[in-house]
Amino acid sequence: MDLETFKEVIQKVKSPPLFALEHDRIPTMETILDFQKQYHIVLPEKYIQFLLNFGGGYFGFTNIYSLDQDSYFFIFNRNPATVNDLLFMADNGCGDYYAFHVEGGRCSEKILFCDHEDNTVRDTGFSDVFEYLVKTGLNRQS
Repeated sequence: MDLETFKEVIQKVKSPPLFALEHDRIPTMETILDFQKQYHIVLPEKYIQFLLNFGGGYFGFTNIYSLDQDSYFFIFNRNPATVNDLLFMADNGCGDYYAFHVEGGRCSEKILFCDHEDNTVRDTGFSDVFEYLVKTGLNRQS
């Protein structure tokens, strides 16, 4: 899914209850580049697009980690380091995480699910952060 399609879906479902909670600060591209350099990691392009437009934090029925270091949802408040080549990008509030696979310091676009009960990592079927947010955050098929 591309950014424009994602924004169209948001406009169709946007209502005060879904977006009443404050979002995290929207970073600049310079902030994102500094973050990537500092942590030696290249974030997925669509995640970067999301951050530049929405910032992170609460999003509809879910949350998504941000680069706002003053926020509860700062990505490295949940990631002391990349765990088993994963970078957690959201949680479900029940101890499980959604993550990007990291290889050679580069995150994939695809979203994985990390189950805390059996310590497994499995595919979600979400090819990118936009698909994850439409289904999980907006409770839509797309």
